[in-house]
Amino acid sequence: MENENKNNGIKIVTGILAVLLIIAGAFAIKLYNQEKNTKAELTEEKELVLNDLKQMVTKYDAVIEENNLKDTELNQARDRIQTLIDSVQKMEANVSVLRKYRDEVYKLKKERDYLFAQNDSLKGMNRVLAMRVDSTSYELEVSQMKRDSLALAKDALAEKVALGSSLAANKLVGTGVIVRNSGKLVENDNARRVDRIRACYTVPQNRIAEAGDKQLYVQVLDPQNNILGDNKTVKIDDATSITYSTISKFYYENTALDICENIAPKGSDFPKGLYKINVFDGGKVIATTSLVLD
Repeated sequence: MENENKNNGIKIVTGILAVLLIIAGAFAIKLYNQEKNTKAELTEEKELVLNDLKQMVTKYDAVIEENNLKDTELNQARDRIQTLIDSVQKMEANVSVLRKYRDEVYKLKKERDYLFAQNDSLKGMNRVLAMRVDSTSYELEVSQMKRDSLALAKDALAEKVALGSSLAANKLVGTGVIVRNSGKLVENDNARRVDRIRACYTVPQNRIAEAGDKQLYVQVLDPQNNILGDNKTVKIDDATSITYSTISKFYYENTALDICENIAPKGSDFPKGLYKINVFDGGKVIATTSLVLD
């Protein structure tokens, strides 16, 4: 009877141990599965954090490249995020660390929104400034165009005044003359009898021209283009010189004035042919004519 009771006790204890072993095994399996699921969730969470950080770096890079920014707060923020990415990639995922990084990501997003808004504001201000600069440049160009137009008008007026104030020589006539002993001049076109070639012209009235001592250059060329008379050269400017036969010197009082000059031959007499007569005011021809001696 006592042995039977002992056997029953052993069976009961064995059953209890078996049940406990089954429960312990089931609990261990449950813990393993929970740990596996938690690790997978932590890995997924880690990837989400990394993805958020990488997206932020991409946006920073785009803004920095678009605006060609160097050594700014945007560059510094981008570098901090890149450092954080390297740190997350190396760390072992756990709940507390990931929570810390999640909080950091949130702060970085806030900072990004602020910096981007600040950058957009600066871009807007730059656009306004650029518009103002363009407007100012346009106004300066218009002003310069007006000044250039006035300068051109002034130059044109000065040129007209200069032209208007220049002396003229009208009614230029060339004739051959015989000089009598009495001083009387007799017109003749016989080359062998002519003593002088006489050039007569009129300086007309010009109220714009300044009154005072004036001079015009008279040039007479024989049929061989030899310059008769004084045959002297005067330099008008760096590019112009005149060889003249004589100089008409007179006092001009803004009224019409008749002038005549008598030109001697190159030798003892005048050859037959065509003679040309020019009158110059400075380097400008203001009258020309010709005559023929037979």
